[in-house]
Amino acid sequence: MLVGLLVTWYFIPTRFVNAKISDLSEDEAQQIVIMAAADFAEYNDVDRARELLTELKVPNTAQYVSLVAEQMVRTNRGSIDPEIQNVVRLADALGVSTVSMIAYVSTPTPLATDTPLPPPPTPTPTNTLVVEPTATAQVDAAAVAAEAVAATEEVIPTDTPIPEPAAPQATATPVPPTDTPVPTATPKPEFDFVVTKQRLLTKDENGGCVGNHNIYITVVDAAGNPINGVEIADVWNNPGPTTEEKNGKAGHAEYLLFKNGFKIFVKNDPTAGRPVTSQVTELLSSNDWEVGIPNLIQGGYCPDEGTCHVLWNSGVFGVGNNSLCWGHYSWEVIFQRTW
Repeated sequence: MLVGLLVTWYFIPTRFVNAKISDLSEDEAQQIVIMAAADFAEYNDVDRARELLTELKVPNTAQYVSLVAEQMVRTNRGSIDPEIQNVVRLADALGVSTVSMIAYVSTPTPLATDTPLPPPPTPTPTNTLVVEPTATAQVDAAAVAAEAVAATEEVIPTDTPIPEPAAPQATATPVPPTDTPVPTATPKPEFDFVVTKQRLLTKDENGGCVGNHNIYITVVDAAGNPINGVEIADVWNNPGPTTEEKNGKAGHAEYLLFKNGFKIFVKNDPTAGRPVTSQVTELLSSNDWEVGIPNLIQGGYCPDEGTCHVLWNSGVFGVGNNSLCWGHYSWEVIFQRTW
């Protein structure tokens, strides 16, 4: 047996010839995503990247790229790897990027530095004219004194009356003109529908680890009244539900999750009479690694980050005990119309 293992392992190893990419291991399939991302980084052609990714034979190639990007971001602890940047940018081009991905690869804006002020100008020295006394300007001091005494004896000065100052004339204080307020146009909202709430239901609300796996959606108008007949969709163009009255609750719709997730938005409101715009939620998933440890702690599924890392399903084989509620998480979402 040992000799047979030695021969097959070293001398006649198995070689895959003309194998399909779908037959490759998870690591090898990930390399295909990395190659497609590098190709997209070079040619900036998303259709060409989609064509390369179709060889993966997975149900949703865009969602698979998002999963690979999340795993690479989560496992990398050093400087930003160019391969991770490429995969995240490909995920963004396919419409499946997340805020955490974009924040990971974004470059911080450098702080502005103070511009030194120019030194004050040096004052230009001015020439001072010095007049030297001349010989002809010298006067006999005794003669000047005698003339001054004679002048004093001959002329007796009289007191000159000081005129009273005229009363100042009152001047009118100018009244500043009153600014007439200019009416401003009411700004148009950026979206017809905005996400006012998206949260993971707590473990108790969801019925524990044998509970539900849903996205519970409510659509309301600007005054908070529920709206029926509004179509919901996701970024991967799967058929979505329409809000209706369900269990005595109007404006309600639901998605079922089967160890997957959706980024959802309002697709159509028949009462608008035109196409509408909507904010898109984050990825609402029933997978531990896509729910995220902060949400798991807030929902009461694990007490702290260290315990979560031990108990959760990390999405990486052999990492985590998979002893939380994988596949049984639910979300609450509220869309509100802005007009």
